Amino acid sequence: MIKTGVILGCVVTASFAWFVPTFSFGYNNNDSTNVDKDFLRDERKAIVIDKLHSKTYYDSQPTEKMHFFAAWDYCKKLSFNGHKDWRVFTKEEAVSLLELSRPNLSVKHAFKNVKEERYWTSTRDRFEEAWYIDFDLGRYSTQKENYKYRTICVRDNK
Repeated sequence: MIKTGVILGCVVTASFAWFVPTFSFGYNNNDSTNVDKDFLRDERKAIVIDKLHSKTYYDSQPTEKMHFFAAWDYCKKLSFNGHKDWRVFTKEEAVSLLELSRPNLSVKHAFKNVKEERYWTSTRDRFEEAWYIDFDLGRYSTQKENYKYRTICVRDNK
């Protein structure tokens, strides 16, 4: 009886094997494909400019890991390239930086100092949580504000 059940189970599984989907994220060894030309790096100034949305991202050095409100304070106090109007990027801005076609780091090619880690956004959620983006796994979610992640500062071009 058990033998018949095992055989029947294998037959049923094999008959539905054609239904198993295959997934491809377009990974390849050529990391220069699918480069988003709206994001330009100014190596001398250590910034990334988003031409499409008219924003400038600070990309000089990775920040230390810090709590959510410390990230806000860090960007608010940042004085860089003659500008003092930096802020933590929003969830929407963070998601726009994802580059899922890359095999390793899931951030736009123009960024040179972003690590394969989680970064706070300025977008808060309920229950003392805020949104973060994970440039290692290419995903975003919420976490308690007392966790320590890095952050990216941005400013609107005027």
